[in-house]
Amino acid sequence: MNDRLDTYRTRRNFGATPEPEGDESPTVRPSDHLRFVVQKHDASRLHYDLRLELDGVFKSWAVTRGPSLDPGEKRLAVEVEDHPLEYGDFEGTIPEGEYGGGTVMIWDRGYWAPESSASPEQSLADGELKFALAGSKLSGSWVLVRLKPRHGEKRNNWLLIKHRDAWATPGKDTVQSKDRSEASGRTLAQIAAGKGEAPTPFMTADNAIDAKAVWDTRAKRQSQRREAARRMSTGPAIEVEMPRLTHPDRVLWSDPETTKHDLARYLVAAAPWMIHHLYGRPCSLVRAPDGIEGQTFFQRHPMRGQPSGIQSVMAGDDQPYLQIESAQGIANMAQISVVEFHPWNSAPFDPKVPGRLVFDLDPAPDVDFDAVIAAAKELRERLERLDLVAFCKTTGGKGLHVVVPLTSDPDLTWPQAKLFAETVCAQAASDNPRQYVTNMSKRVRRGRIFLDYLRNDATATAVAPLSPRARTGAPVSMPLNWRQVRSGLDPKRYTMKSALALLAKSKAWSDYYEAQQPLKPAILKLVGDKS
Repeated sequence: MNDRLDTYRTRRNFGATPEPEGDESPTVRPSDHLRFVVQKHDASRLHYDLRLELDGVFKSWAVTRGPSLDPGEKRLAVEVEDHPLEYGDFEGTIPEGEYGGGTVMIWDRGYWAPESSASPEQSLADGELKFALAGSKLSGSWVLVRLKPRHGEKRNNWLLIKHRDAWATPGKDTVQSKDRSEASGRTLAQIAAGKGEAPTPFMTADNAIDAKAVWDTRAKRQSQRREAARRMSTGPAIEVEMPRLTHPDRVLWSDPETTKHDLARYLVAAAPWMIHHLYGRPCSLVRAPDGIEGQTFFQRHPMRGQPSGIQSVMAGDDQPYLQIESAQGIANMAQISVVEFHPWNSAPFDPKVPGRLVFDLDPAPDVDFDAVIAAAKELRERLERLDLVAFCKTTGGKGLHVVVPLTSDPDLTWPQAKLFAETVCAQAASDNPRQYVTNMSKRVRRGRIFLDYLRNDATATAVAPLSPRARTGAPVSMPLNWRQVRSGLDPKRYTMKSALALLAKSKAWSDYYEAQQPLKPAILKLVGDKS
């Protein structure tokens, strides 16, 4: 146990408060740089807690009026007890009657460095710590100056002052109007009500802070599923803000010219619709930092320095996977030039359970697109005979996806779902061997359509509906209603510029979640078992 945390521990009843105990568990991420967190704390008096990582703990000050970017403002900062590093990921509500009772928001976070030749420990002992912050809301040079104690004062009072530099705003200060969590995008009111998304971890290796600090105190998984069901069934209004961008004029698609700013605007508009198909599922990303004509890469696992809105989740092996937990998180991906989203096809918050089937109709180069349209319709008929409901979307390329939403069944396995999809495709290929193949070999695909069932596996992905594609023309994977799936359909029509207006007219997939069906009865019907 860290003796520096004795005061912290003696003041708290960890049977009642969701705050971390600071038991030196190995969950704290190592870092090459010192980290800082500012937490907005709506306790008996609203204040902001400044925490600077040093010697294995957070040195902490309660800043009564909050940090100011105006160098003329000197903000009182009351030194409080050291806090454990895990506290940097705490966002939630401390019960009334407990020490510090009230709601806590992760208002800002990032890295800090001392700016004097003396060690930070010596600077603190001397009563003047000069330091630099690199956060989302607070940056540049600062100083903490200890005040001479008055007679009878038991605590050390300091002043927090912003130095004059490029990040200062002399004579004015609007930084506190930026009033959403850097970790979850929530307001204090949403956190207090237990609504919204879990904070993305910064200090800890995974979601080490108990979820009761964020959502329901008794049933995290049930709460997640209820939230997913609520999103799917009610379609609540979701507000998404324009993310903060570096190099917004960088061209990501040259034809037509589409910049990073254009991508962000599209994702802000598309994210409230897209999130219903990503929520609670790991998601792989295609990134194009130098544009789609430069080097692109496929990212499945979290990396340092990523925008807020990314969750780190474990899905059965020892590697954490990415998961985007909010519409704002989707929009924030523009900052790191994410040009494609490929979620898993699992049930929300249950990667071992199939949540949808995806049939990828992939034509050989010499196959006319009208043949792909006919194949999608035929596959729909086969699935409807098995009492399943099918939806269609373009892939953003030369094919179509036929998608089947499933009710969540914890007894259904991915091998069962994959075998079902393979059997449906094999029957279609057997009935029409001149039109379809289930072998991905290009040698046998000439003049035919590959019925790809391989996306129906535990960690397999499929491009998300409305996801952009890293292809000429800035196309998207467009949801369609079946009236649109007819001769003459042109997938190139659906681009980042046109897709959302066209979707508003078509109302495609508006009944997607009401159409979920169990797969096991379809499996029995497929194999002719009437028992």
